[in-house]
Amino acid sequence: MAYASLHKAEAAKGSAHLTLVSDQSALRDSLGAIGRTQLHTMYDGAAEAIECVAAMANRGKNPVTEVLDGVGRVEEWAHFPEGDVIDPATHSQFYYHAHASEQRASGEHGHFHTFVRPKHLLPDVRPLSMADNAAAMAPTAWVAHVVGISTDELGNPIRLFTTNRWVTDEVWYTAEAVIAMLDRFDMTVDKPSADLNRWVSAIIRLYRPQIASLLRRRDAIIAQWRIDHPARDVFEDRQLQIVSEMPIDFLAQIRAVEAALTGTHKN
Repeated sequence: MAYASLHKAEAAKGSAHLTLVSDQSALRDSLGAIGRTQLHTMYDGAAEAIECVAAMANRGKNPVTEVLDGVGRVEEWAHFPEGDVIDPATHSQFYYHAHASEQRASGEHGHFHTFVRPKHLLPDVRPLSMADNAAAMAPTAWVAHVVGISTDELGNPIRLFTTNRWVTDEVWYTAEAVIAMLDRFDMTVDKPSADLNRWVSAIIRLYRPQIASLLRRRDAIIAQWRIDHPARDVFEDRQLQIVSEMPIDFLAQIRAVEAALTGTHKN
């Protein structure tokens, strides 16, 4: 595939950042340090995301309307689709929901929460903190949150974020453990839509460096919060909800990957 072609696609508008990276030149330099195998995987993710969006658009849909599947009224906090999307083969999972309008990021319609089931993927790794209901569940049903993907009403991804343990009632694993499971996130089921499920997987591949950075930043903030608030259980502290976040720009990400692949990221 020609590296100069993807940046011509329709894409989200915003600004793309790695943690502590605030401009396009710095983003390109950061991605320039990534190995070519990873860059090719990211680029293939971008191509697949575009293909999926095009397929949905041909049906008059986008990732948001696809996951809502004709719902007339979006009830705040409800999971879409009901019961989540769970892939029994890859042990990946996601759902979409929307907060109250005053709790949304600027331009956000809602967000996709993505998960893996760690006891299937890294059975010998122990979690740091358990969910309240974990004892009543089979360990193979535990979930670890990977990343939240905020979208605007057209389905354009605009933000990535991580959450505190209580937010999704996850079983908490270290950033390095979640990163080790990250490459195995893959939605291969057809419901509610193969195009939507492939799109979610593709976005995670495209933004893998940022997701890894956010997870490490998440752990650093959790550690500092514990020091600053020794009397509180950090994982249950309602004052800490979104732990790390960054705005993203689909088109800028593709351009940065192309520049890294062609060796022009320092130009």
